[in-house]
Amino acid sequence: MPELRINGLSARVDDGATVLDAAELVFVEIPTLCHLKGCEPETSCMLCVVKDVATGQLIPACSAKAIGGMEIDTECDEVQAARRDILNLLLSEHVGDCEAPCTRICPAHLDIPRMLRELERGHMDSAAWIAKRDLAIPSVLSHICPAPCEKGCRRAQVDQAITIRELHRTEGSVREFGNSRIPGLTPMVTPMEGAGKKVAVIGSGPAGLSSAWKLCQLGYACTVFDEATQAGGTLRDHKTLPMDVLDTEVEWLAGAGIEFELGPAISLHMVSDKFDGVVFAETEFSGTHFADAFYAEEHKLAVKAVANGKAAATALDRFLKGEPPDAAERFDSKIGKLRESEVRELCKNSSAGSRQVITQSISNFGGTEAARCLHCDCRKPLSCKLRKYSEQFGADQQEFPADERGHVRLIGHNEAVVFEPGKCIKCGLCVKITKRADEELGLAFTGRGFNTQVAVPFGENLQDGLKQAARECVDACPTGAFAFKEGGEIKN
Repeated sequence: MPELRINGLSARVDDGATVLDAAELVFVEIPTLCHLKGCEPETSCMLCVVKDVATGQLIPACSAKAIGGMEIDTECDEVQAARRDILNLLLSEHVGDCEAPCTRICPAHLDIPRMLRELERGHMDSAAWIAKRDLAIPSVLSHICPAPCEKGCRRAQVDQAITIRELHRTEGSVREFGNSRIPGLTPMVTPMEGAGKKVAVIGSGPAGLSSAWKLCQLGYACTVFDEATQAGGTLRDHKTLPMDVLDTEVEWLAGAGIEFELGPAISLHMVSDKFDGVVFAETEFSGTHFADAFYAEEHKLAVKAVANGKAAATALDRFLKGEPPDAAERFDSKIGKLRESEVRELCKNSSAGSRQVITQSISNFGGTEAARCLHCDCRKPLSCKLRKYSEQFGADQQEFPADERGHVRLIGHNEAVVFEPGKCIKCGLCVKITKRADEELGLAFTGRGFNTQVAVPFGENLQDGLKQAARECVDACPTGAFAFKEGGEIKN
């Protein structure tokens, strides 16, 4: 049995084992995009490169045989740089958005595509929960937000942008939630259930309410302090905001477990002694700094203040858990401006197609308006390994710009599985899987060189090539190239 060392750890493996097999035995993670257990290595992505210290060469861990006496380094600068270059090259051909432009533009990062999908399916409570989860005060924002998300909506290239702000107003108030579970969505966390610690928020404006709600979701027992007799801060100065809407939002947050201490003067020493952490969401404290305290800036745009509150709550949570203060930003692939032909292609995602659906009755407004969404976001934003490793290794999509960007294409949009060739990295996993599943047609590589792509032989429909192995192909695909049409991963 060969024995080798990986990052200084001794690994004894069976004859014929690979360096990747040895790394798994000592719990060293080596990234892979084209590896599939039980199948011969393809070495198409080369992301699994490691350094053979003795020879100084970079070798693919998925295919290189483990030899006794080997010294393998998986973490040196040379390996990291090689992996980053590999990812940059893959990204130079990648045609897909990780996040929809509407979500990207929204300061509070509302998961708009998921909310619209739930509305389209008639799941009004689920849609309302997403709005409440991400915005804290969605009904308030439906009255006063300038709706930057709508300025990024690609539906405007067809007819008119989706009225996302109006959908807040229709579905923003969550009805009778308590702690019940919404199918497919994360339920509200009962205070003290998670972190088991108490936190305070000073200020009850939009930043303060947002921070308190986020901390509540993270499992903290949260108390909001404000010298005013009513919560809401500067929101109560808005002439276009009905106060009963604000009062209802505050009552809901109180019912969710957030305590409000309003009216009496605040003793900062009392707060610091009584609570494990503090978020200051008051303008008067902007130039004051206390140990173990975090700051959420109120903003003239309420949606920006909501975003600031969420960020402060997340920072406090990381601090109390002993984690680094700054989490790495999620990698976000961006297509950019779409061609007219690509907009028409994305209309295949919309159950409303390219038809205008502008005049609608109040009773069916949410569902029919949501049906106009082009669903230009990725269907696998959480499980995409290309995104995960691009983030991990600091990849740059612009490092190797292509002379001409590939085209957005949808194959199988009327079937259970959708294939987007622009997101395919030609790893070959789906081809192997359909062969192993004895599919009658399966999938194969067609074309040569730059024009090589995955397709069903003889030009047959995608569903005819995936009669047995659809689920396995979707699960194994390292990007969002293969996904279920009705998919859409749930963001927490």
